[in-house]
Amino acid sequence: MSSPPEPAFSHDLTLKSLFAERDMVRDLIRYHASILFPELQGFEPTELAASSTVTTDPVAPPHQQGRDRDLVWTLARAAAREDRVLLHLEFQSQPDATMTLRMVDYAHGLFQRYPEREVCGLVVNTGSRPFGSWWCPVQTVAGTRGYGFQPGPVLDVHDFPLPVFPDARYPLSADSLMTGFIALARIQLEMRRNNRAAVDQILPVLRTWIVPLVLRSTETLRRAFGAWFRTAFGELLGDDPELRAELSKIVYIEDAEAVMYTISQALEDRFKQGEAQGEAQGEARGEARATRNLLLQFVAEAWGDAEAERFAKQLEGTEPDRMPSLRDLMADQRAGRPPRLHHNGRTASAE
Repeated sequence: MSSPPEPAFSHDLTLKSLFAERDMVRDLIRYHASILFPELQGFEPTELAASSTVTTDPVAPPHQQGRDRDLVWTLARAAAREDRVLLHLEFQSQPDATMTLRMVDYAHGLFQRYPEREVCGLVVNTGSRPFGSWWCPVQTVAGTRGYGFQPGPVLDVHDFPLPVFPDARYPLSADSLMTGFIALARIQLEMRRNNRAAVDQILPVLRTWIVPLVLRSTETLRRAFGAWFRTAFGELLGDDPELRAELSKIVYIEDAEAVMYTISQALEDRFKQGEAQGEAQGEARGEARATRNLLLQFVAEAWGDAEAERFAKQLEGTEPDRMPSLRDLMADQRAGRPPRLHHNGRTASAE
């Protein structure tokens, strides 16, 4: 019986797994507050007040699971932790005429739980069409009970140009995790429009704006980015070894498990073959040769042919106790470093 089809990309769950990470919300405020909500400049995320129960798995589908709930962060000023507000993030893939009512209703619900905190709402739109606007209630005259409405803040990927590399004039900071997110969301939008040229920009975005920053962040953020990328661009990984290798720097993908099985199965088969032949010395040489060849297969899959060629020279004539294990190579992947030999029980630096 055939396996069930992989679930369609869930913008809501996958984005919530990203924005449930403190570093993402920190960069959202640090680099976008001046335009979206100037009153939040100087605030930092402290804790989740409400969130989806989202789990991410960048290896096996479904890559995200969770319940459809809103995402709310408690923010505080760095210099005055008692000064706190709530940031409500609402993720959209299409315009919604009821958004004003939804945002006001949710703010009212938050008021029941946190009457001492103000609520700032933000709509994040990654849909195929511009979101438009929603209306936020505001006090018309300070000190009175009258109120009016003004356009609420929207972070819309349509407001940013498609990345073109190299281009130092790109309006977003290379130091922000938000830049890689917006760039990839914009590329995904163009792919939905059958703009295949956008595919060529995925690898530069990963290398320039995502991998360097994510490697300095938390393990959970690495998994969240890996899961989001797999749900959004998973169909490309099978055809692009460079893309697989780049993504593997932050999280290993299923190729690693497939090669791990190949290695273990091949070594077992080679051992049985040597045992049956009764050629102990030949068995040892054959096993070492099989280990070397299959480790190089893994390196080629994870880092590319050029790195495999370099590593092959390192393995030439290497003693068995200096051979890395597959787990060691996976650790090198996740750390973003090249594959390494072993020396006296410790991993040796790349030569």
